[in-house]
Parts: sequence; structure tokens; C-alpha cells
Amino acid sequence: MSKALAGVRILDFTHVQSGPTCTQLLAWFGADVIKVERAGEGDATRGQLRDIPGVDSLYFTMLNHNKRSITLDTKHPKGKQVLDTLIKHCDVLVENFAPGALERMGVTWAHVQELNPRMIVASVKGFGPGKYEDCKVYENVAQCAGGSASTTGFDDGPPMVTGAQIGDSGTGLNLALGIVAALYQRNTTGRGQKVASIAPVS
Repeated sequence: MSKALAGVRILDFTHVQSGPTCTQLLAWFGADVIKVERAGEGDATRGQLRDIPGVDSLYFTMLNHNKRSITLDTKHPKGKQVLDTLIKHCDVLVENFAPGALERMGVTWAHVQELNPRMIVASVKGFGPGKYEDCKVYENVAQCAGGSASTTGFDDGPPMVTGAQIGDSGTGLNLALGIVAALYQRNTTGRGQKVASIAPVS
């Protein structure tokens, strides 16, 4: 029997942990995940926490197996052309860039809809609408701003973030669920939609 998401193609513009957690889950369910990495550098986590010289780190491989990878320079006209072709042939674009980065690449919602009205665009962001929505967020910031750091540590000490990155992995899990729901709804509407998962920040 085929996997649930067999035939679904994911354009994966994610890095570090929250986004890759999401796309890895989709890959486990059978989706074809095409991970797009920065030309000349690749995903920064390939070299983070590396324990064996000259090979990808365990941190990278544990979040990115079951995926295909390409590098792409989206600032070059040919790179932009390749990106547009990928948008036309994929079902979902997933990103966890800083706020506004995707739009600065020219990948606006209007542009995506023009190329592929059925595409779902899914994003991980640190803050929802409000005065902090344009700020970048990593796990530690999210845990402190959202209050979860106050639930760990010692009674006579300051708040502490958890050792496990619960914000990143939880956000990725919630985004994967949102994508699956959007794919299901597309069967009825015939159109894609925007899906967002916000880190646990109040």
C-alpha cells in the first residue's frame, strides 16, 4: 500500500529545526521533499555540532533524511527561472525565513498564485500579528517570551529554557498538520492557501 502523501511534492525552503521538522514528517508520510539550500554554502546546520570532520552533522541528518537537496541562487536570473519552474510543479512551499525574506526574493503570494493557483504556502514565524511580528525568533527567545522557560529550572533560580527544543519541534508538527488539512481542503476548493504556524510566543 502506498504512503498517505505519495504523489505530493514539497518545495522545502526551511533550515535549522522548526521547518525541517515539518518537512521531514511530510517525507515520512510519503511526500517527495525537495530541499532548497543556499548556493555555495548549503544549510548552515550541515556543519553545526559536527562530530566527524568532513561529513554532515548528525543534527542536520536527523532532520533532513528522506529528502532530496538542491542548491539554488535565487538572485540570479537562471536561478529565479528554476524556482518558478519548481513552484509550477510542486504542491506545497514551506519556509521559515525571517519575516519578509520570501517577498524580497520575489516570491509573493500573488506571484505564487499566478504560477500555480493550487500551491499551498506554509510558513513558520516567531510572532503573530502585533508589534513584534517583524522580529526574528529562535527557540530560546520563543521559550522566554512565551513563558515556558518559567516552568523549568530551580525554585531559587532564574527561569531556564528546556534542553529539548520543544518550541521548534512542536511548531513544525503543528505546521505539518496544517499542511495536511490544506491539502485535504484543496480537494474540494481546487485552490491552495496560506498556512502559518507560530512559535509558542505570547
